[in-house]
Amino acid sequence: MRVLVTGGAGQLAQAIRHLWAEHELVIPEESVLDLSRRDSIQNVVASVRPEVLLNCAAFTQVDHCESGAEQAQLINATAVGWLAEACESVDGRLVQISTDYVFDGTGTRAYREGDPPHPVSVYGITKLEGERQAARCQKHLIARTSWLYDAWGKNFLNTMLNAAAQGRSLRVVDDQRGAPTSCRALARQLKVAVAEEWQGLVHVTCQGETTWHGFAKAIFEAKGLSVDLSPCSTADYPTPATRPAYSVLDGDRRQQLGTDLMPHWLEALAQVVAQSDLSKEA
Repeated sequence: MRVLVTGGAGQLAQAIRHLWAEHELVIPEESVLDLSRRDSIQNVVASVRPEVLLNCAAFTQVDHCESGAEQAQLINATAVGWLAEACESVDGRLVQISTDYVFDGTGTRAYREGDPPHPVSVYGITKLEGERQAARCQKHLIARTSWLYDAWGKNFLNTMLNAAAQGRSLRVVDDQRGAPTSCRALARQLKVAVAEEWQGLVHVTCQGETTWHGFAKAIFEAKGLSVDLSPCSTADYPTPATRPAYSVLDGDRRQQLGTDLMPHWLEALAQVVAQSDLSKEA
């Protein structure tokens, strides 16, 4: 299967690169596939003619989106419409990665796919519009995920480990709840979803839930590190963008669609800690 992957420099694309190795992967540099230009997207898709177009690219710096709303709209929404248009023209399947930030976080149970979204940040607003744009492609899968991390890239896991290596005392927010999801777990599930031709909107996160403080504590325990770690509230750590206080995503629809591979978040974390080099799995 020929698969065109955007966002090749990102952490999810690295997992795709290794775990989808049996497929014909085309992962262009940003200078070749420029998501800010409709003609660039059209030319690359027409040349590659992918059976699957996996959009891993996004403007994910949540706080910077608040001051860079125009760029966030371009990459997270407008460009997705161009990708959908181009993918449709070659009868391809578009897989769009979305986010738990499409919800406001005021819920008290895990959000289902049918729950009305209500984003409270520019990031969430633009990603929700990206979902709507992706649905313009007849064959599409929109995968909402959350709290992505792995052994590589810029993410919470590596931020915590770097801070611990510097001997810093850490205060981490303990009143935001979600599901940490490893890129490798998401990549495996997406591969099965494509093979089984899942269609529409689906929540794809690891099972279970925790807080950022709980996640940090689990990271240090898994690594055998003794760190001065204490909880704090969101109010103690103000940021430009509002974060959802509760953004756990219900995963029941995965089982209705096909094979559900998503592990518990603690199991996924243990695997990341135990095996950082994915090339051995390919």
